[in-house]
Amino acid sequence: MFRSYVASRFVINVVFFLVAGLFLCLPIGCNIKKLPPLITVYSPALKVSFPLPQGWTADEVLSQAGFYMQTFTGASVDVPSRPGIRVQVLGGPMPDNGLQSTAERFQRDLLLVGEESHDLGDQVGRLWRYVSEDGEESSQLLLADVHGMLYGLFVRGESRTLEAYQKALSRMFGDFSLEQSNFFEVYEAVSAGVVIRHPRSWKRIHFAAQSGQSLFVGFRSTPLAVDNEGATIHATFEVTVNKVSPETTVESFYVSRMEQLGDSYRLLRHEALPKVGAISTLYHLETQLTDYLERTIYVVNDGKSFIYKFNARNRVYHAIEPWIDDIVLSLFETSGVSFRE
Repeated sequence: MFRSYVASRFVINVVFFLVAGLFLCLPIGCNIKKLPPLITVYSPALKVSFPLPQGWTADEVLSQAGFYMQTFTGASVDVPSRPGIRVQVLGGPMPDNGLQSTAERFQRDLLLVGEESHDLGDQVGRLWRYVSEDGEESSQLLLADVHGMLYGLFVRGESRTLEAYQKALSRMFGDFSLEQSNFFEVYEAVSAGVVIRHPRSWKRIHFAAQSGQSLFVGFRSTPLAVDNEGATIHATFEVTVNKVSPETTVESFYVSRMEQLGDSYRLLRHEALPKVGAISTLYHLETQLTDYLERTIYVVNDGKSFIYKFNARNRVYHAIEPWIDDIVLSLFETSGVSFRE
């Protein structure tokens, strides 16, 4: 069924962070902690994210009739020159024959060795495990029916390679996440005045408030890339709320903020969002170590100013910009402000 999608491929802008360098291959007895670090892959076509070992290769997205699929490949632990493990992420309209019949199409020549329920966020899916008769091949399949849409992860490869990556695969299946706003995590102050929707993988790292005057909340993504020194690279999302005078408008607030930023911030993009009373900007910020891009949304409402700020290194920002766009849209699905937690 799913092979037929190859016939109608076209390129979709799908995010996959790759760092130059040789793939790190390990014998089966090596410590799993020495494997490449996990980085988060985000697909704007499927609107899902999941962790994957850094250094794997990514194929283009295949699409047909609203169904999308992409394959990621890692090297064999026994023969590094050949692929040893493949991961397919997929999503599209739920087939009429249901999860069980759909899963059987993936089984093919493998034997079923296990089946269990598996939570996908707030949704319940099924996880199947298969193995070949000679034990040389193994696979794992996750499928979930989410309001009539099918989402899944399918892993197949050499049993020894899957065993070496088992901890990484557990993270991959456990952290596989739907990235539509209605599946976002919700941060809310106690009084329910401030409601911020953000991806489940972006964890809150800062909070500060002065009752009736100001509020600051910061979130950080999971690793999105790896630098040349092997350190993981993250993006941040910060929300700042302050009390302002009644005559303050979003335009006057934006002008005053621009004057405070100084010459180190170079404005790349400015866009008025009249439907929500906001101004969206993109700044370039250069430091001694690296370059950053900063997406900032300015809002003034009911005597309060709001600054929503996303910060990431250049290459990371460009890769996750569709993700940031979705988060920005979710910000205007709720309203109201509180300065207490």
